[in-house]
Amino acid sequence: MTHAPLRRSAALVGLLVLAGFVSAAPPGPAFPANVRVNDDAPGNPQFEVGQAVDPKNPRHIVAAWMNRVGHFQNIEAAYTKDGGLHWRGHPLKTPFNLSESDDPVLAVDSKGNFYLVHIAFNRFPNDPHFFLYKSTDGGANFSLIQNLPFIDLADKDWVMVDPVTDALYVFWTDFVIGESIFFIRSQDGGATFSDPIAISDPNFDAIAAVSSVGPGGEIYVSYFDFFQTILLTRSLDGGLTWEPRIVEGAMDFPTIRFTPGLPAHAVDRSDGPHRGRLYVVWPDARFDVSDILLRYSDDRGDTWSDPVRVNDDAPSATSAQVLPFVVVDDAGRVQVTYQSLLRSVFSPLVATFLSTSTDGGASFGPSIRISDGASAFFRTDFLGDYNQVVLGGGQLHAVWTDARLGDSDIFAQGVPLEDYDGDGILNDGDGDGQYADHRCTGGLAIHCDDNCPGVPNALQQDTDGDLVGDACDNCPMVPNTNQYDSDQDGIGDACDA
Repeated sequence: MTHAPLRRSAALVGLLVLAGFVSAAPPGPAFPANVRVNDDAPGNPQFEVGQAVDPKNPRHIVAAWMNRVGHFQNIEAAYTKDGGLHWRGHPLKTPFNLSESDDPVLAVDSKGNFYLVHIAFNRFPNDPHFFLYKSTDGGANFSLIQNLPFIDLADKDWVMVDPVTDALYVFWTDFVIGESIFFIRSQDGGATFSDPIAISDPNFDAIAAVSSVGPGGEIYVSYFDFFQTILLTRSLDGGLTWEPRIVEGAMDFPTIRFTPGLPAHAVDRSDGPHRGRLYVVWPDARFDVSDILLRYSDDRGDTWSDPVRVNDDAPSATSAQVLPFVVVDDAGRVQVTYQSLLRSVFSPLVATFLSTSTDGGASFGPSIRISDGASAFFRTDFLGDYNQVVLGGGQLHAVWTDARLGDSDIFAQGVPLEDYDGDGILNDGDGDGQYADHRCTGGLAIHCDDNCPGVPNALQQDTDGDLVGDACDNCPMVPNTNQYDSDQDGIGDACDA
């Protein structure tokens, strides 16, 4: 697999009409290609995927997604024990013959038990349910253990396990009077739960809970009000009481064909200098059609930094960044995945990217593409509202919806955190803790940072001396370190002029 800044030409776009997929990476050594997770027959779209990694075995991952068959929609799950190279899947058995199942999210406890929540209902007549499943055999089988309580209609659920206490936390939006985030807790592996309590700010509608646990046991839940306000509610006493805070009051929610995704957040549990720092990411149209923005907080959400643009493409109306997710690795590096919608004369092209910050979210290094290429979505495909990312065994495990085979499938990729492209030149080759601040150039290939971190290039050749290796430089004879390509034709603006 080669991970390159995405490049397109008229000829390649023409091929897309025939093949539905393009890989425009320069030549490089053979790497494991993206892996298709679902194994069903063509024609049934899959989307909106969650996953969790076994803390006892980082190569053991379980994923779950929505699967549409005709007018019915169910949840499918799969597991891998070799780090994502091979998957075995099966549909969940939904009781009551319900016609639609949505929003699968996964968590795992210290014993390797996996938990899966999702909502399910019939539309006519309305018959909503909120299910909790448990797998004690590594994801090979899931058993329904709870039809969870809710008040009116549950939506956008989330589940999390406290990594220290193994307490199970479940969140959802309940459409009562307005919309509120509710919370329940289990301390016996899901056998029993506390009574539901509303935890979101009562002055705002609230949806799309994403949760985390801080290094001191703090529980954080981010959500938003559908349009312009992103909030975070925290509990410092294990979920007994909750305090809401505003993260962003001027979100410009993108209006594009595909859902732009939802806010997400993560907390730094590493032993690094930013331990305890909170990071919130979201799609936003204030600077462009849709960018991924980030704010951080060092005081448990009381105050927040100014927003930082995560994606590094040229500000333009030719692309939109959507579906962000954020995790913080054991070294304190902030890892943000997102999908990029590249406009073409035929249909949107969708590729999946990773951006990394090694300075606590103050800035981000060059983005790398982790999908093999970009896939064309010809129909009214649904990308989902989120792609849950996990860390394990020195790798970031990304999952996403991908239409390279003609309909929406779930694809996955494990990305080595120290050397994204596996060419032996480390992302932080000079070992100063910063990514891409001293890139290789002038024939150097040691004691410097990979100048093309998404494309294997062991020689680190850089003809124009702009600190971007020839293997990924979109204008290799003219210096253009920012690699801006406003018209997305695969040729940098510096060469278009």
